[in-house]
Amino acid sequence: MTDPERHFEGADADRARLRVAVAAVGKFIAHLPSAHSGPDRGLTEAWAELVKLLALGPERQLRTCPRCGHVGMRDATLCIHCWARLSPLPHALGSEQVAGGGADS
Repeated sequence: MTDPERHFEGADADRARLRVAVAAVGKFIAHLPSAHSGPDRGLTEAWAELVKLLALGPERQLRTCPRCGHVGMRDATLCIHCWARLSPLPHALGSEQVAGGGADS
């Protein structure tokens, strides 16, 4: 039997690593002395276009089912494991949520 939390981690692990790599490269590019008006401006523009095309979006928000403890999508109305009806969560991160990886649903 597979751990449901590992299902989400595995499905989003590559996207999470990609987000980290994109952020790191973006920081280096932003610190180039001529990134905004010199010879590196083309690099800055190309990088911005690449990031836009990747469309990574925010990390997926997950929550734990209060009935069975399995991890599922934050906005789910039914638990994917035990089919318990789930109450909507407030917009702020609560104690029932677990940060996930990936933006795709």
